Amino acid sequence: MGMKKEENLLGRKNVNAPRIGIVTVLYNSEDVLSEYYHSLNIQSFTNFILYVVDNNSPDHSLTHSRELLTEVDFKYHIIVNESNFGVAKGNNIGIRQAMADECDLILLSNNDIKLKGDTIQKLVDGLADSNAAMAVPKIYYYKTNKLWFAGGHIDIDNGTTRHRGIGEEDIGQYDEVESIGYAPTCFMLINKSIFLNVGFMDEVYFVYYDDTDFVYRVIDKYHQDLIYIPSSTIEHNESHSTGGGESPFTLFYKSRNRIYFMRKHLKRHQVVRVFLVVMLKHIIKYLINYKKSRVAWRQGISGLREGIRLKIDKV
Repeated sequence: MGMKKEENLLGRKNVNAPRIGIVTVLYNSEDVLSEYYHSLNIQSFTNFILYVVDNNSPDHSLTHSRELLTEVDFKYHIIVNESNFGVAKGNNIGIRQAMADECDLILLSNNDIKLKGDTIQKLVDGLADSNAAMAVPKIYYYKTNKLWFAGGHIDIDNGTTRHRGIGEEDIGQYDEVESIGYAPTCFMLINKSIFLNVGFMDEVYFVYYDDTDFVYRVIDKYHQDLIYIPSSTIEHNESHSTGGGESPFTLFYKSRNRIYFMRKHLKRHQVVRVFLVVMLKHIIKYLINYKKSRVAWRQGISGLREGIRLKIDKV
């Protein structure tokens, strides 16, 4: 597989059940790791193992992780990949290791987030109370009271996802526990049985839409519930490692994977319509601001072309 593993299995005494395997993928994460690891170290729920999957990050994420993790009380594994395998495969590597270590639940986690001390405990309690397969917290923009995510759904006709409440000040308007149709996997607690029955992340995506595809399969094809637990909260420093929503990298993979997702799950006429709509949007951006948008335009169009050519993975 092209990876090696380092571990500390001492940790603090664990008295809580179930056991959680927290999987986080390193890539250009150096600046956010101190706060992330610290917020894990203050959790009231302690029965977890952190799986740090390094995707050959070009910065000092791995070195910094090794230094910071000498100061924590929780158990951890460090898995070092020889190249950047992408978020989907990186997550799968961590998930498989967590399941091999007999973790009952898998918590997929970005590392550009900050947790409260009771974030994991409330998520675990909410999952148990609802008897659901997956649970997610309320998510704020970093260091604000503005919502980034308070529930969501997949707009399947357009191959996009919608976050409820995005950009709104939180005044308690989304404080009910409820079943939802979509959430990103930046902090998602999942029963291990889901991976046994539904499968793992589709590695063709590399980054972006891998979570959309996974959630769609779980909810729409296997009819399992995803529960929103608003008492559990995190802050999210969005797109820290990928350069933001308008970077050439992001535009390429979002265009590519949107088409691939639709080809995988929808009918041909729906795919053709979305392909034309997305191409038109890229052309309009290009015409409005040629110099600023030409690189992005090329990447977006290249992404669309590759999305059409990709072989469909039946995962």
